[in-house]
Amino acid sequence: MLAKPINLILVYIVTIFNIVVLSAPVLAAIVPFAHFKNHTITIESGVFQNLKFAILLLLFVVSFLMLVYLVLDFLFGFSVRSSLKGCTRYEKIKDYDFLAGIFDQVKNKFGEKSVKLYVKNSDEINAFAISSLGSRAIVLTRGLINHYLVECPDPKNFLGALRSIVGHEMSHLINKDFLPAFLIITNQRITNLVSNILHVIFNLGTRVVSMTPYGGRFMARTMSDIYFLLNFVITSFNRFVVYNIYEFLRRFVSRSIEYRCDRQSAKAFGGQNMALALSMLGESGYFTLFSTHPATRARIKKVENVKISDSIVRAGFFDSLSNYFSLMFLVVICLNLAKQAHVDLMVREYIRNHETINRKLGILWRLVSKFF
Repeated sequence: MLAKPINLILVYIVTIFNIVVLSAPVLAAIVPFAHFKNHTITIESGVFQNLKFAILLLLFVVSFLMLVYLVLDFLFGFSVRSSLKGCTRYEKIKDYDFLAGIFDQVKNKFGEKSVKLYVKNSDEINAFAISSLGSRAIVLTRGLINHYLVECPDPKNFLGALRSIVGHEMSHLINKDFLPAFLIITNQRITNLVSNILHVIFNLGTRVVSMTPYGGRFMARTMSDIYFLLNFVITSFNRFVVYNIYEFLRRFVSRSIEYRCDRQSAKAFGGQNMALALSMLGESGYFTLFSTHPATRARIKKVENVKISDSIVRAGFFDSLSNYFSLMFLVVICLNLAKQAHVDLMVREYIRNHETINRKLGILWRLVSKFF
């Protein structure tokens, strides 16, 4: 019941550490203004306020671009299209028309009409669901279908097993189990984009500092060395410590999500059918994009006695609630950071003096162009 909220909390923790990586060039840039006295490092009040403003503005930019990315993906579904490379709609593959009947049954039982079914040309025994906020798809590999063909001499059992697997993946979709992974991917892409922009700005800043007489080159070199060291330490800690801890906790938490998907598929088509489908997948089951599955034996014990429900299978209440609040939380964070960074005042100032500001930006752009 609490697996999805805990998973989303873990996602936001990783997101915070991803954003910390962006602070390296900002911290390195204040080196000329820092003073070392009595074994302590001090920064002037005005410099500290500017540093605080820069960090808040940075956090706002990342949050805002994440929201923009989510909206664009909702409209165009490019993340799903990139994940479907090498996959083909089952209707376009010869001799795979038998999937039409079971897929229609799954869509009707879960009350979903817009989901598409694909077959991936791979010998791997696998099935997974992929989704953004706007596009949804279930993928079966040829290896999985051929595996069931060999293991199920009875056509009825073969179709029942495949239908249960598709039902399991449909449960992932209706409960939006893709959301935590999707938020992580979005944050990483935006963080990389902003990091590259900051890197260019920082390099430009060090070139300007290096032209300052009386120690400019030494100060620029010091700033570059500190930036390299900070970036290396923070990135390494994030990659080898934070992300590995997140992966360990996520896999532990996601077991209950897999049990829920098995149970909802069993409610749709019967526990015995789900148990049969699982029993032919080996001890470890199969891998999905959402999580690592628990042991097959444990999954079978939890679903074999589940009775078919006459009602349509819906998303869990807590899953739906956590999905809603996770997106609203991102919006609230973005609005709060905009207020803290005085973005509204900057927008008003730009509207009032846009001609003067545009002229100054044009001069700045020409100066930047000369450097590069």
